[in-house]
Amino acid sequence: MSLSSRMKKGVIGGLLAAAALTTAAPANAWWESDFAYRTRINLNTAAAGVTGEVMRAPVLVRLHSGNFNFADVKADGSDLRFVAGDDRTPLTFHIEKWSPQEQQALVWVDVQNIQPDQASAIYAYYGNESAEAAQDVAGTFSPDYALVYHFDNEGAPRDATANGNNASGGETRNAGGLIGQSLVLDGITPVNLPASAFGAGPLSVSFWVKPQSDGTLFALPGAIALVREGDQVFLDRNGERSAGVAIAADSWAHLALANDGQASTLYLDGQPAAQLAGALDAASGNPQLGAGFAGEIDEFRVAGTALPASAFQLAAASEGQASRLVAADTAEQVETGGSHNNFSILFKALTLDAWVVIILLAFMLAISIWIMIAKGLMIGRVRRGNTDFLEAYTQAAGQTDDHAGLPVVNGGGDAPMARIYNIGRRELESRLKEGRATGSRFAIRSNSIAAIRSALDAGRTRISQKLNNRMILLTIAIAGGPFIGLLGTVLGVMITFSDVAAAGEVNINAIAPGIAAALLATVAGLAVAIPALFGYNYLISRIQEIDTDHDLFVDELEKRIAETWQDTGPTGRPSGQDTPALAAAN
Repeated sequence: MSLSSRMKKGVIGGLLAAAALTTAAPANAWWESDFAYRTRINLNTAAAGVTGEVMRAPVLVRLHSGNFNFADVKADGSDLRFVAGDDRTPLTFHIEKWSPQEQQALVWVDVQNIQPDQASAIYAYYGNESAEAAQDVAGTFSPDYALVYHFDNEGAPRDATANGNNASGGETRNAGGLIGQSLVLDGITPVNLPASAFGAGPLSVSFWVKPQSDGTLFALPGAIALVREGDQVFLDRNGERSAGVAIAADSWAHLALANDGQASTLYLDGQPAAQLAGALDAASGNPQLGAGFAGEIDEFRVAGTALPASAFQLAAASEGQASRLVAADTAEQVETGGSHNNFSILFKALTLDAWVVIILLAFMLAISIWIMIAKGLMIGRVRRGNTDFLEAYTQAAGQTDDHAGLPVVNGGGDAPMARIYNIGRRELESRLKEGRATGSRFAIRSNSIAAIRSALDAGRTRISQKLNNRMILLTIAIAGGPFIGLLGTVLGVMITFSDVAAAGEVNINAIAPGIAAALLATVAGLAVAIPALFGYNYLISRIQEIDTDHDLFVDELEKRIAETWQDTGPTGRPSGQDTPALAAAN
């Protein structure tokens, strides 16, 4: 091939690659913009210990407060959708349990082409008020399944597939089972299973069990049975038994039986544990569940084929309380291409105790702002009133030639300085009247000046108290706000970890929203304390300036009162005295 030919092929190949890139959907494309939120759900087969390919399987997705905000979805969950990892292909699903009050939901999603040691994901979409319910219970399971019992109903177990293979008996439930409700067996009355679910040829039976006694877990008479004796579970084929597998009492374990026409294999928690060679004989009687066995059973399935070990590994790793397969990321909100609103996520992840703390802090902030505004306005009025009074006082003092008392000052209204001045004037006037009545040669005695000063100080102190009134509330906001916020954060963190522990899912995506929302309480506490701190320091400095002005005015007024003298003789001065009253007294 010539160089020019290779160049032409390279150019054409590059153009084709570019065209493929431009037509492919971007990784962050939004499936449908009518849905406001989506959550990426990661499927980690390596962590789950899945060693083979699973072409199609129902995967349990547990939604709870640690990985999902029920406030973002419709109350009945009818706007919930699931999409494959390509963010284009809708997936069939159905809801086994939906309880926003408990902040819990159990959803089965039909996932296909799960590969070992290969991370994949699906997406949950929600937040569409106009969406109608779209779950498909029967469509969640492949045609290989002959029956599936969730035990999520009252009465006898009902088949979740389209086959209608309902059981008879087995009406007792435990609401706190492994996956929602579980079947409770009393060791006396077995559950009769429909023979139509068990055809000739290959077979798979799987379920979760929590034993309390020995007995027959499952029996297909004349073909195969699962028997527990002495804490050991055996495959039993007409008296021939496999090796025993230990299962402790009062703890959940996943059991599976698969026959491929050549051998029957017993799986414990997804791993092969025992085997019996040979094909299954035709059943000679009614299949039963729990003959003479006491305990609980959950998620009972029968398939008309020998499912691979990887299917049981997937179920064992994903359906228990601590899922090793499924982990949810933080929710995203559609906003010009699917970005998310951080504050929306934070506020929606707040727990009740955090809301109580934040509301309390908001109340404290409102009081602090009200006090700062009221005090600021009050200080402004005081300063203006004092300024007006001082101007009027200066004019009145300049127009008074004698010292026979303090003149009436019209100005300043109810300003603090005016009140102080009127106290001094009133005290002085009463003593001058007393002096005139007794004919004393002294205008004001030294002990009278001390008494007047005491009255002035009392008035000034009361004014200072009024100026500082309710300032203590600002100091409470400064000192208490951060601690109340910290209390909300600690409680929020405790509740978040408690919810995660209860849900059995430990990952950063489950913890992060709750922790971030809990820290919002500390932010709220600081938001109260910081403005209160600046406002308090500003107001207290202005109040101190006013107090200083009042102190200086009291000193000046005392000096003027001390120099007051009255007309008691023909000259208009105290008889025989040309000096002020204070000097005469001394």
